[in-house]
Amino acid sequence: MEFLILGGMVLLMNIFKGVKVMKDAVKSLMGLKIPIGIVVFLVGISALSRGARTLFPGIMGLVCGVMLIIDLIKLIPQTEETIKKLENSMLVLEVPIGILTIVAGIVGMFIR
Repeated sequence: MEFLILGGMVLLMNIFKGVKVMKDAVKSLMGLKIPIGIVVFLVGISALSRGARTLFPGIMGLVCGVMLIIDLIKLIPQTEETIKKLENSMLVLEVPIGILTIVAGIVGMFIR
């Protein structure tokens, strides 16, 4: 469940893009979004297989993992206009999903 907390914190890092001091940290974490997303997605799948107790952390792990893996679309060079539209709409969703994922990770750590 620790990776759920990490995934939620990576989703929340986009809030700090405008802060001058945090720009370098945000840029360095952008390269890790896809590998962290894959791990969080796999943690979500494994949490779902444990039963009803870990249903909320499992679902939030899957959603957070997909949100982080969607950055693969940004690597396609031909869809620049679509990427800008997608990035603006994703930023609105990333903050609440990040908060819920952190909560799900904390809840999942205590429900063993």
